[in-house]
Amino acid sequence: MKSIFSLAAAAALVGLSNSTPLPDATAAAHGPYHISGFFASKPHLSSGCRFEFNLTSPTLPSTPPVYCWASVELGFSGATWLGYVYQGLGHCDNERVDWTFNHPRGAETDRNDAVFNVTVDGVLGTYRVPKEDIYVNLNDEGNPFDNDVSYSGPREFEIVDFPGGN
Repeated sequence: MKSIFSLAAAAALVGLSNSTPLPDATAAAHGPYHISGFFASKPHLSSGCRFEFNLTSPTLPSTPPVYCWASVELGFSGATWLGYVYQGLGHCDNERVDWTFNHPRGAETDRNDAVFNVTVDGVLGTYRVPKEDIYVNLNDEGNPFDNDVSYSGPREFEIVDFPGGN
């Protein structure tokens, strides 16, 4: 009878551990995430946007860094924002890593800061990209579809914000 109770208690604890936010110590052990070679660009007369970066973290092998990339369609070439990389559209050469990139609050009408999220082993790190670091150049004032949009901020930075920690 004692072993049945122990199994039930262990199963309940496992269920709780999967739904509980990570304590600060756990998040801190996973970070910071180091990003290098960050690149994001939508060339003129194109409806596509390309992202690339390298990632290292304390819980991943440091050599070589994890390489991540995405090519996303914006739907039209007149976009004045970088493409949205939704969950599952960003690729990495290590399956323990996932990432997203988006502009909250209607980037189509207002230029806002962008949000770059990187998840390693289920631990989410967030980096806010200031709108000033997203460069928009209208190449031909007579053609609103002929523009370039690119990330112009630092190519190397640390992700230190882990919102899942308590």
